[in-house]
Amino acid sequence: MITKVSIGTSFMGALNYNLQKLYSKDESQKAELLATNFASLKQQSIKNELRLLQSLNPRLKRNTFHTSLNFGKDEVISNDKMLTIAEEYMKKMGFDNNAYFIFRHHDTGHPHCHILVLRNRFDGTVVSDSRNYQRSDQIARELEIKYNLEQVKSSQESKVKSPDKDEIEMALRTGKASQRMVLQELVGAALKKSNNIPSFIGHLEKSGVNVLFNQASTGRISGISYCYGGFVAKGQALGNQFKWGQLSKTLHYEQAKDFQSIDEANRRSRAAYPKGGNDHQAGKPAADRMLDRTPRQPESNQEESKNTSRSNPFQPSNAGREARSTDREVNFGNDREPQILPSGDQSSSNSLLHAPSAIAGLGDLLASIPASGNLDDDSKKKKKRKSKDLGLGR
Repeated sequence: MITKVSIGTSFMGALNYNLQKLYSKDESQKAELLATNFASLKQQSIKNELRLLQSLNPRLKRNTFHTSLNFGKDEVISNDKMLTIAEEYMKKMGFDNNAYFIFRHHDTGHPHCHILVLRNRFDGTVVSDSRNYQRSDQIARELEIKYNLEQVKSSQESKVKSPDKDEIEMALRTGKASQRMVLQELVGAALKKSNNIPSFIGHLEKSGVNVLFNQASTGRISGISYCYGGFVAKGQALGNQFKWGQLSKTLHYEQAKDFQSIDEANRRSRAAYPKGGNDHQAGKPAADRMLDRTPRQPESNQEESKNTSRSNPFQPSNAGREARSTDREVNFGNDREPQILPSGDQSSSNSLLHAPSAIAGLGDLLASIPASGNLDDDSKKKKKRKSKDLGLGR
């Protein structure tokens, strides 16, 4: 089971992504509502509940947790089993007292569901987003064993990065592998034939792949990128075995001995992928200064590049953003406001399974909200009354 985690700022935007599929007239795109604890699917009712919960933590902006659980294409997963797995995953991630939706989608060749949860809890606390992606990966491995699911390697163990949801959908739609997947095959083949850096570079260039090492003026290398047909990917985007840290161990690398081969390879890559603009940005290694912009891609490749790795060495590096990019490749509308939401409950088959618990869960919360509906104003009034009682402020 593969999980794809996304955290955003618009719960309604992410919900709209799922509701559009729920009410789709195209049966191949239609989704099912497996569970929710919202009292209604009416747009205004949902907004009222969200506004109430968000008022307890007004400073929290990234309040939307959205993930998909993707099962093997040959696995037969009933709705009941999928719901059980989704609910256990949600609780293990810390969402045991939160507003949520669980949808099953049928728009790909493999069973999968979407879990949409508000990070604001009913008791006023917030579920932490610390190590979201690592925890999600670990929980998926645990659930595979418990529910006898097809097992996959963890992201840390896997040598080759698995295709993401967009790549899978594109392959099913077009019958073609993404450029990132093609690069994985070409670089993997070159790696099998090589035992040192010069031979690795040679095999890559024979297959049409340019390689660019992130080399400092001291000769030290901190990263590697692969360029093929206008598409560029860092080693991390292809998989652990393609990262420089692993390559330097797999191949016989000596900094002084291989300096010239690496420098010449970098020159050829710069010639094939010329940079526009200023070449001398302060504080950046030579390789990073060169990689500031991706060459314009042919129109036939634009769809593929949009659906493949977001890791682009032609942009200034950002270690924090790069670390998260591998697990957050799909947006699901989390940062978009909804376009059109259904105005009411439009499908009796998608009944609200947990509406009573939703109302019960909101009972205590509603009791703590002042009649004015404004927590800040009410707090100020209480302080003012207390000051008068104590004889202050006169």
